[in-house]
Amino acid sequence: MVRSAALDAPAATAAATEESPFVRAGFNPEEMFQKTQVKFDGDKVLVQAQAPSEQALKEQQTPAQKLMTETLNAAEKELAARKAKNGSIGEADLKEIMPKYFPKMKEAVALADTQAAAGRKTAAEEYLRVKPDLEKFATDFPKAMERFGKASDAVPEAEGEKVGAMLTELNGEKTSAARKAEIRKDLSKYPDLAESSEALMKMSNIAEAKFGKMYQGITDMQTGLTQGLAYRGFYAESLKQSGGDPKELDRVTKEAQAVAQLYVRAMQAPQLLFMPPEDLQPRKPLPPVIKA
Repeated sequence: MVRSAALDAPAATAAATEESPFVRAGFNPEEMFQKTQVKFDGDKVLVQAQAPSEQALKEQQTPAQKLMTETLNAAEKELAARKAKNGSIGEADLKEIMPKYFPKMKEAVALADTQAAAGRKTAAEEYLRVKPDLEKFATDFPKAMERFGKASDAVPEAEGEKVGAMLTELNGEKTSAARKAEIRKDLSKYPDLAESSEALMKMSNIAEAKFGKMYQGITDMQTGLTQGLAYRGFYAESLKQSGGDPKELDRVTKEAQAVAQLYVRAMQAPQLLFMPPEDLQPRKPLPPVIKA
């Protein structure tokens, strides 16, 4: 059995049709909310996110992803055993084996839909709550970035790595007050560098506290829609390969088309997402578990 490409590639791509406060602010919460370290590359300041460990990636699996992975592994194991026994896999084998795994595939789709619906609800509620702060942040954050950028321009390339390490330490949570005072003194030859970096980090931390829950809701919604669309794609492909019920295939295909519309909108600017709940529902036939 060949895995559907839907499992290995993004479901869709979409550009925002209207700039959001995040875009206007140059703010990417997905990057900012991770642990970061600051370094200099010539005259450019880079923020690098630490890559998660393999164990962390396993722990981050969604319920839908975990179930679908287990289901596919079991199906592939049974197909491999049949191939080892008979030397090949034919249409009759697929018709016999694959339908046993269809209920679990549908359950994985339902779990993904549930995550998408819950994420949308959280994001919508949080967006309404923090919207005034978000608009203010859209104005203040670019100014803070510009201030820090101007201060960093004075750092010679030869000093970049050293200064970058000092800034990372200065903004570290575990750095003592005494050590921070020493670093500020060492960096005083670069006017406003220490102060602007601390102001930027403070603003980032405040943004994480205020907007983190909202953006997590958006992420959950996007993840649920992505997986729901991908898993429908694989389920549909499995139905085709095993000669499944044409009516079921038609139903799943129409659901996938409806969820794809939601996915495109979910990748757009935040304020475009939070329409009345019924407006965010896919066109019929609705997946039964997608509810406002």
